[in-house]
Amino acid sequence: LPPVPYDFIAPVRDGSVLIEDYDPYGKGITRLSDILSQSGNRKVRIAMVGDSYIEGDILAQDIRAGLQERFGGSGVGYIGAFSQFPGFRGSVNQSCSGWEETEIRKMEASDPLRTILGHYHTAGEGAMTRYKGSAKPAHVTSWTSTTVLFKSASQGTITLSGSDTQARSFPVEASDDLQAVSLDASTSDISITTDVPGLKVLGVWLESNTGIVLDDISLRGNSGLSHRRLDATTTAQMRRWIDYDVIILEFGLNVVSVEQTDYTAYGRAMTDVVNNIKTLYPQAVILLLGVGDRAIKKGTQYLSMPTLPALIKAQRETARITGSLFYDTRAAMGGDGAAVDWHARKLVNADYVHLNHHGGKELADIFLKSLYTTLP
Repeated sequence: LPPVPYDFIAPVRDGSVLIEDYDPYGKGITRLSDILSQSGNRKVRIAMVGDSYIEGDILAQDIRAGLQERFGGSGVGYIGAFSQFPGFRGSVNQSCSGWEETEIRKMEASDPLRTILGHYHTAGEGAMTRYKGSAKPAHVTSWTSTTVLFKSASQGTITLSGSDTQARSFPVEASDDLQAVSLDASTSDISITTDVPGLKVLGVWLESNTGIVLDDISLRGNSGLSHRRLDATTTAQMRRWIDYDVIILEFGLNVVSVEQTDYTAYGRAMTDVVNNIKTLYPQAVILLLGVGDRAIKKGTQYLSMPTLPALIKAQRETARITGSLFYDTRAAMGGDGAAVDWHARKLVNADYVHLNHHGGKELADIFLKSLYTTLP
């Protein structure tokens, strides 16, 4: 497809900004529609990978709830064994102790646990984590399947138990390969403990056996560039249990600045990221979210950052070059001045950048309307 003009205006239908399809055969949206239509018979797994814009399940939780309402499914999907701020996330109640966190920007380039998840957690003595369902948003009160994905250099056990679930201990082998244990039981409360010091847990999945599973995979301050290098062997093993049909990439807030007016280099780097992910997940539909609006103070006024269109152009070009889908988030929010308006309506924080939970719900509703308007 030819380059997109700099003054390109996001397409709109019935008042909704459409998802743009840069698949060279124009079949990206059709593939997405076909995938979603299979949710009645199987698990449709979506990864939403991004930065602090989706931290605490903001935006992601309401997209998940809307999709599960329409296509079925329950549970929050992926969650780490440990969280530094467990109270920030309202879609699951987590308590945890005894874990050491390793995130992708601090991993060695050769670390085999460099995956799309961007984290893993190492168990110390007495490590435990507990998840309890939440009343809001919808469909996360309980789930029907709990899966723990891990790597272990020692033998031992992992025990899953809950107030409404009979305790079960699973054997752990010493192996260089990934392992997983799963408990198929309807529950709203699960605790995970282990007697294997040094057990490396990639994540835990609380989900249903059919319908939509949407994993919120966020890393504060991440530009996305760390995902240029992911371990192919571990990813292939991971896909035995956790594979993705759709991967949504939400990045850019940590790159844009007033001083920088050309984001071509960032776009090239993100093209490498997307192509790498497409190689590792060749059947997945990739959707890039353009950066949302943000405002800066100029004199006594707050105005949208003037360099945002340049970044969005680079992001759209990444979608075009990689044959991915693209959604102009800023245009969907209202375009120039949107962050000021959303702040006035108490939908973004005092930084005029990050959504609060009300703003996340607002943008999720806008996105879902765009999705349903775009689908055939």
